[in-house]
Amino acid sequence: MLSRTYSLHVCMAIGVWLLTVGCASMHQLRIEAAHLSCEAYPSLVDGDLATTSSLKVKRFVEKRNAAYKEDIRYGDWVEGKDKAEALIQLDTLTPVSYIQVHPVSNIYRLSVDTSTAEIADKKADHFEPVRSHKIARSENGAVIHINIDRPVRVLRVVIYATRDLAHTTREPLTGKTKVSFDDIVIREIRVYQ
Repeated sequence: MLSRTYSLHVCMAIGVWLLTVGCASMHQLRIEAAHLSCEAYPSLVDGDLATTSSLKVKRFVEKRNAAYKEDIRYGDWVEGKDKAEALIQLDTLTPVSYIQVHPVSNIYRLSVDTSTAEIADKKADHFEPVRSHKIARSENGAVIHINIDRPVRVLRVVIYATRDLAHTTREPLTGKTKVSFDDIVIREIRVYQ
């Protein structure tokens, strides 16, 4: 009887220890907004989910008109880049466990690069991509969780935009159609140690 009670106590102690360690590893510390900066979109990292940032894509897709006789190829050509990016700088080189992106817009493709160097002349010299086995996406405002697991000084978050088919323009001389991109609205990007 004594050995059963002892075994039960040992099992309970191990269970409590595993639960404590598991909960502690799941609950990471969030890096405060005071330690983050984003020059182009300051409200992206201000710590307030009530504010939003609109990441703008100032490029367009050019659709060639199939009826235009001199054009023998058909299809779309993207003028410039069809993505918006935000550079988020941490005040010191910090080990980052993961980030959470809190979007308002639907996001169909998001990627993250990191650098250990400080931004010089609005560019970091070396960015290393964060590899994931799935494409980071969000519909209806679902939070995107991306594991980083490395020391970071600068995060580059790149979001590919969707076409804004409601705002198309047509050039009368060439018959080409220009389709712009939707703005990408993000509430917050949170960084965790």
